[in-house]
Formats: sequence, structure tokens, C-alpha cells
Amino acid sequence: MDWLTNWIFDLLYGIQKSICYIIDFIKDIFYTLAGIETVNVDGNETDLLSNFLLSDTVKKSFLIVMLVAVALLVVFVIVAIIRSEYANGENKKSKTLILGKSLQSFIIFLIVPFVLLAGITLSNTIVKSVNTAMNPYVMETGQDATIGGQILVTSGYYAYIGDPDEREEIEIKFITGELDYNDKDVVSQYYKIRDLDFFVGIIGSLVILIMFVMSAISFIQRIFDIILLYIVSPISVSTIPTDDGQRFKQWKEMMIGKVLGAYGIILSMNLFFIIIPQVQQITFFGNAFKNGIVHILFLIGGAFAVTKANIVIANLTGSHAGGSETRELIANMRTGKNITRAVGTTALAVGGAVLGGKAYMDGNKSGGFTGGMKSTFTSPTSKSVAGLENPTKAQRWAKMPMRLATMPVGVMKDLAKGGIVGMGKNFVPRMNNVIKGDTLFNHAQAIKRKPKITEVPSANNTEER
Repeated sequence: MDWLTNWIFDLLYGIQKSICYIIDFIKDIFYTLAGIETVNVDGNETDLLSNFLLSDTVKKSFLIVMLVAVALLVVFVIVAIIRSEYANGENKKSKTLILGKSLQSFIIFLIVPFVLLAGITLSNTIVKSVNTAMNPYVMETGQDATIGGQILVTSGYYAYIGDPDEREEIEIKFITGELDYNDKDVVSQYYKIRDLDFFVGIIGSLVILIMFVMSAISFIQRIFDIILLYIVSPISVSTIPTDDGQRFKQWKEMMIGKVLGAYGIILSMNLFFIIIPQVQQITFFGNAFKNGIVHILFLIGGAFAVTKANIVIANLTGSHAGGSETRELIANMRTGKNITRAVGTTALAVGGAVLGGKAYMDGNKSGGFTGGMKSTFTSPTSKSVAGLENPTKAQRWAKMPMRLATMPVGVMKDLAKGGIVGMGKNFVPRMNNVIKGDTLFNHAQAIKRKPKITEVPSANNTEER
């Protein structure tokens, strides 16, 4: 029993550390997508977003859109001048003002790429500094914190068996990765595996994993949004003479919200590492189970705060662009779910039709997929044709060429009526029909054999004997 229970607890810890490993991997993705960590492109170290914005494809797309926007600017200037000629009162604008707006638009065409790239570079530099300042473990040890180590320390608050005087030092080593939480032998030296709070460890890590996956998808979505806003920026600039820059103002707010909102998740993640260790040192109730519930609620709440941080930063900058991102992500996930379900249903229908042919489709109409599959394997594909009871060799061989020639037609008929299953069920009977049958055309024929008659002695003969 000790071996069995130890195996179960080792399995539970294996599940916990596997989930934590994925979370730490996603955290590294955060830093790369946010621009805090650089990527290597053809031997050059650069942040991911700047690399995309400076790529040749994006440059060409931006140039083409800008040429179109210049043409639109000329059209909008003409429209604004014509409108001002027929306008009265406050709506009337001077031609000098309209031409000044058009000159402003032309200048903005040229400075948007430089301002955007400079802003991204400056933001990355500031966030790197703030990230270092908010990460207590980087300040103390020079190493970044791991979520897996944090969850181990959290779930093992009552399972620590090491030296009490060195506990804080050991916990910091696990959190910073100096001691590997993936190595069970190392963990066993300081924590009793069977006493770990797996409810907090596994459930909490699963919730964090889901939240972080959603945040990672938001990061990637944000990169596409920023590139799209960058490419279409000349279009919004070209409308300045007609709407006094309202569309350009909206574009500017969206761009600022997209760029700065990404950093909110990173900063909130560091806040997560600051608060959670302090929560673990607080005894809320005298019952360990109740304390575990409070601790896991803090873990879940912290994970939700990480995913919502971009909205806070976006609102702080005066932009509401980040407010609907989570709702859009959930809506996209629902759409993907519906598409997947539709594709799966279609695939099952096509697969069932191929497998069971008409028999599956008839059963599917009344009993769904289960009824279709039942009909596929139970319904007869075709009726057996009985031949002569004892055909002679001449009767069998004379028609054999015709039976062999018509067998492919019969196989195709079986495939249409019963699918692959029906074709398989009738293949051997059709071959038997070719060899032993006596019909002119090929059938899934069952040969009737004359029953053997055995004589039963009469009662008189028995008496005589």
C-alpha cells in the first residue's frame, strides 16, 4: 500500500509540474511577444514587433496604401472645398484652412512610421526597467521567477521538511529556478510529496494555464492588430481635411491602447509574484482546508487580473480599444468551437456515408450517428439469391465468365448501398458465387444444399429384432 500511495502522489506531482512547465513556457512567450526579450533574425537581435513592421512585405504594403491615401487626400480636399462653398455659418471653412489641413495630413504621412517605431522602442525600454524593478527575485538574485516554483512553494507550505532556518532561501531557489521543481528527487529533499496541497497545486495551475493561454492569444492578436493599424494609417490620415482629424484621433487612441496594453499583462504578472508569496504566509482560518481554499482563490484572482491588465492600461491611456478584446477573444473561441463542431459533424456524416452507404444514411435519419452505425453493421446489403440445390459442373462453369464479368458491378452496388462495410460483407459471398454459383449474373448467393435424410428404424423392425 505504501508503494501504491507513493506512486499515486508521484503521479499527481508529475501532473502538477507538467502543467507548470507549460505555464513557464507561455510566460517566456509573453516576454518575447511584448518585446522585453529579443529574437534572433538573420543574426540580428531585435524585438518581434519591430521586426514585422520593418519587414519588406509590410513596407511595400504600407507604401501602396500610402499612394492610395495620397490620391484619396486630393479627392477629400476637393470635396471639402466644394462643401465649404455651399456651407453657411459655422460650417463654412476657408480654403486656407482646408489646404492647411491637407498639408498637415501629408506631413503626418511621413512621420507616422518613425513615431510608431520610436514609441515602440521607448516603450520596450521603459517596460524592461519597470519589469526589473517590480520583480523582487531579479533584484535579489539576478534571475527571473518561475511560476512552477511559485506554485510548488504555495502548495508545499505545510509539506516543507528541510531546515527551517534555510526555508526562505530554499523557496527563493525553487522560485528562481536555481533548484529545479521538475526534478522529483530534488523536490523530495525539501518537501514531502504526499503532503503537498495538490488541490491548490493542480487546480490552481490549470486555471492559471487557461488564463495565460488566453493572454498569449491576445498578445498574438495584438501584434496583428498593430501591424494592420500601421498599414491602414494613411487612410485615416487622408480624411483630416473632411472630418478635422476625428478618424485619425480614433486611430491614434487604438494604436496607443494596443501598444501599451500589452505591457499591462507583464506588469500584472510581476505583481502576481509579489502578492502571492505574502498571501501564503497569512493564516486566514484555523482549518488548513479553508486556508487552501482562500489561497487558490487568490491564485485564480491573480490569474484573472493578469488577463485583464491590458484593459486597465488601455483605459489609463484614454483608449477603450482594449476593453473589448477579452469579449472578442471569447466570441472568436465560440465561433471556432461552432466551426469545429460543424466540420466534425460533416466529417462524421461523410465518414459514415463512406463506411455504411445508404444503410448509414437511412439509420442516421431516425437514430442519428448511433442509429446510422447500427444500421451499417446490422442491415443486410442485398438479398441472397438461391440457386439450384445441386448444380452440375456444366451448369456452374458455363455461366462463370458472365458472373466474373458482372462482379465489379455488384461490388459497386454494394458500396453504394452498404458502404465499405456492405462491400466487405458481400465480397466473399460474391466470390463464392463466381466459383460455385449457377446464376447468369453475379450475386451474393447462398447455395442451398440438399439436406441429408437419415432413416429411422420402425417400431415393427425393433420388435422383430
